Amino acid sequence: MIKAIFFDIDDTLIKYGKDKVEESALTAINEAKKNEIKIIVATGRGYSFMHQDVKDRVKADYYITVNGSCINDVNGNTVESYPFDLETTNRLIDLLSERDYPFGFKFAQSFQIYNRYEDFIAQYCNKAIPASKLIDNTGKRDYHLQNGLPLDCFIYSPNKEMLNFADSFPQLQFLGVYGDGSECWLKTVNKGKSIKRLTEIIGISLEECMAFGDALNDLEMLCECKIGVAMGNGKEEVKQRADYVTDDIEHDGIYNAMKHFNII
Repeated sequence: MIKAIFFDIDDTLIKYGKDKVEESALTAINEAKKNEIKIIVATGRGYSFMHQDVKDRVKADYYITVNGSCINDVNGNTVESYPFDLETTNRLIDLLSERDYPFGFKFAQSFQIYNRYEDFIAQYCNKAIPASKLIDNTGKRDYHLQNGLPLDCFIYSPNKEMLNFADSFPQLQFLGVYGDGSECWLKTVNKGKSIKRLTEIIGISLEECMAFGDALNDLEMLCECKIGVAMGNGKEEVKQRADYVTDDIEHDGIYNAMKHFNII
C-alpha cells in the first residue's frame, strides 16, 4: 500500500516557464490526501525558489530541496541539511573568483551570487525564476560565514570548462546543465538518499513510496521507491529506468498514473 508520493516540480508538477501546478495533477494530489497519503515535493530548487503555487495549493507534508541537500518541513523550516565544509567552500570561491566566472551558492533559505551578479542573472533568470530571488553578495562574499555553509554551487563558464576542474573537488559531484551552466553538490547527496532518510524520520518504508520525475536528478528517487514513474516528457534514460512511463505533463500524466496504480 502506498503511503507517500514524491513529486519533482519542473516539468513534472509545473511545465517549465509556467507558475501553476497542472490542474489534473492537483486533483490527483487532493484525492490522495483524502486517502491519508503523504505528499512530498523533491526538487532541485531551494525552498525560497519554489513556485508559490506549490506552497499554496499542493501544501506538501515535507519538501526535499536543492537536489536532496536539504529536508524542509511543511513551513519551510530545515529538518536536516547536508552542506559543503568550509575548506571546500573557500577553495571554490578562490578558484571561481580567480577565473572570474559568474557563480553563486544555494543555501537552505537563500541563493547568493558571489561574482558578476548581472552576468549571472542574465543567464539564469527567466519566466520561471525571477531575478529578485537572487541576492547580490559580490561585494562581501560573506553569507556563508554568517548563515551556515552552502548546499550547492551554480557556475557559468565558457563551454562548461568548470567541469574540467571536477577532479580537484573529489567530494563534489558536478553536472553540466543548460547553456554554459554547471552545478555541484556533495557526492553523498541525491534525492533518493534524502527520500530514504525522510522515510526513516516519518516511519514508513520505501516499499510504501511512489515517485514522479522527468530529469536525470530524479533517477535515484525513482529507483529508491517501490514505484518510480517517469513523465512522458522526461529524458529517455529516465524513462528506460522507471517502473512506468506515464503521459506528459500537459496530458494529465500524474493523474493518469495515479489512476493506473489505483492510488485514487
